[in-house]
Amino acid sequence: METVAALFSGFVAGAAVGVLSLGIFGPLLVSVPTTNWLRRQFPDPSNWVMVSLGAALVAQAGCAVLGLLLGVAFLNVADGGSGGLGSPSWQFTTGVILVVALLALAAALWQPALWRRFVLTALLAIGCYGWMLPHLAVS
Repeated sequence: METVAALFSGFVAGAAVGVLSLGIFGPLLVSVPTTNWLRRQFPDPSNWVMVSLGAALVAQAGCAVLGLLLGVAFLNVADGGSGGLGSPSWQFTTGVILVVALLALAAALWQPALWRRFVLTALLAIGCYGWMLPHLAVS
């Protein structure tokens, strides 16, 4: 039963990250300049709406799948883990914090103009994957 709880918790945490991060990066989908390569491929505005919707759905599904994978990782770490950092498994939470922080740093170095959005998304991912997932899986 704990396997199902961990997988479902991962899915819920991933879905939360996907939906909430759409509020962070969603405005970029409609504010891309017309000189963008993708905009030139779809010059009709109605096509651009469909491309944006498709990108948002793929991102949300990807976050949910990542949550499932992290649920499996939590199962493996939680067996020998102990509570700490406000989480049932401080080892899992610390690992999530380190990985997400490194990914956000790399993304911010790659696109410096978007660093605020990357930091907000990283904080959201750390909160959902690092704390929400373990608490949902244990309770």
